[in-house]
Amino acid sequence: MASNNLINNSIITREALMIRRNSNDLIKNISREYQGQFAQRGAKIGDTINVRLPNDYVVQDGPVVNPEATAERSIPLTINFRKNVPMSFSTQERTLNIDDFSERYIAPAVNALVGQVASDAMTLALQASNMVVNTDDQGNLIAPSSQTWLQAKAILTSCNAPLDDRFAVLDPMTDANTVSGMMGMFNPGNTVSRQTTDGQMGSKILGVREWMQDQTVMISQTGSYDSKATATGTYGNYTPNGAPVTTISSSASPHSSVLTVSAINGTLKAGDIITIAGVNRINRVNKNSLHIPQQFVVLADCASGATSIPLSPAIIPPGANGPVPYQTVDAAPAADAVVKLVAPAGSIIRRNMLYSKRALTLATVDLENVSELGPLCARASLDGVSLRTVTYYNGTDDTRSTRLDVLYGIGMLRPDWCVIVPELVQA
Repeated sequence: MASNNLINNSIITREALMIRRNSNDLIKNISREYQGQFAQRGAKIGDTINVRLPNDYVVQDGPVVNPEATAERSIPLTINFRKNVPMSFSTQERTLNIDDFSERYIAPAVNALVGQVASDAMTLALQASNMVVNTDDQGNLIAPSSQTWLQAKAILTSCNAPLDDRFAVLDPMTDANTVSGMMGMFNPGNTVSRQTTDGQMGSKILGVREWMQDQTVMISQTGSYDSKATATGTYGNYTPNGAPVTTISSSASPHSSVLTVSAINGTLKAGDIITIAGVNRINRVNKNSLHIPQQFVVLADCASGATSIPLSPAIIPPGANGPVPYQTVDAAPAADAVVKLVAPAGSIIRRNMLYSKRALTLATVDLENVSELGPLCARASLDGVSLRTVTYYNGTDDTRSTRLDVLYGIGMLRPDWCVIVPELVQA
């Protein structure tokens, strides 16, 4: 049997790194490029940074230049999540060998903690501004097909998302239904495909770098809105949480507007996707109309009777002289333009998502090593997530209590680089 000092905090933390977790893939496959900017020694910046987004320019004709100032955009990324898992065990239990200790204590704790980080990251699906639905002849929502996923990929391309580093995250039920619908397809040469042998979607299929199955995929209900309200022709800047926001800004979120409409009948929920008649997608490079409805995500719940809808991306039509930087649509909303809900009203859906890796970001911060204060403390990186383990002794009942902590922030940098591919949850 192992000695009492064999299983220490460093052992616990290192062992956590080797435990396979069922909620790990999403965390590994979103951008981590801004993490190093937090909590730097000698250069601490607090809990928020402004992440700059790519600049957008308009090509001009002829030899004469008409200089235009560059309006840089940025989105705040805030470290505002703190989670922990407490464990308690006697010194007698601490003498277990590492395999037993790992199975009984570390694995369940790490699964719970990292699963919660993944679940928080999944809430970003409510900010994705695109959706592709698969319906039957009666308009009922059905499981996505290969065509559904290909259409979602096409939307990412039309939004100028990078062609590589595209990932899909599916609820286990959607994954099963998708595999069933594609059984026997995509077998490269003499190799049996992953979806046939493992019963889940394989890698590098349909232009997707990796397909991930995750039980933390969000399940939500669409609003009851009847898709009959009309725009008034007026729209403006959305002000979330009372913070000043302009359509294009160097210090705040640049992709939100508020649309004024006739009183809606039924509710809209945050995360609902809507369209506005006559307001179409554009090619983000040359600004030409694609002649299909631009989709917008509703940013906050709207009660029945509401006359304004906060949405993203921002409504940025061409100017009087043609295309403008950061343009998102081919025309401004006209009076009496009908506003429609994309998914069927009142549907409980699984929010499966196809996304570009750089659309989402996660940043964790090393919590202070408190060993000098008495407790045993260790830190390590867990699939890019900084984990701290602290143990302290209670002599009253001869137990050691250990807590695993993580401090992090998540952010949606490009809502248009995410596409929701919903599946109806059957009653």
